[in-house]
Amino acid sequence: MYLSEDDVRDIFSIISQRFFHAMVFMEIMNPVFIKKNVEKSISQSGAVFTWGAQNGKELVRLASEFHWQGDRSLVEGMIEIAPIYKVIEKIGTIRNLSNKIAVLKK
Repeated sequence: MYLSEDDVRDIFSIISQRFFHAMVFMEIMNPVFIKKNVEKSISQSGAVFTWGAQNGKELVRLASEFHWQGDRSLVEGMIEIAPIYKVIEKIGTIRNLSNKIAVLKK
């Protein structure tokens, strides 16, 4: 993730303080890929990944007032662009390692 763990905790805190009900959609990166610039556009931007989460459940420890609703693998969206991802998505390891959109609700 581009933000530090403390930054993400602060964002959740701000959302929690300002909204009685909230739904948060957050892209998360598997910790395996931290410190690796896997995309050219990311390395060119100078962004540094400092931490990651395997799934949205891990984000609940940063914001206990939020409840994990589920994760969506970004591989699912790639199926629209390249149908070969329909096969790739079935490989559990790839699905588990890919970036995800975590959904949390307050």
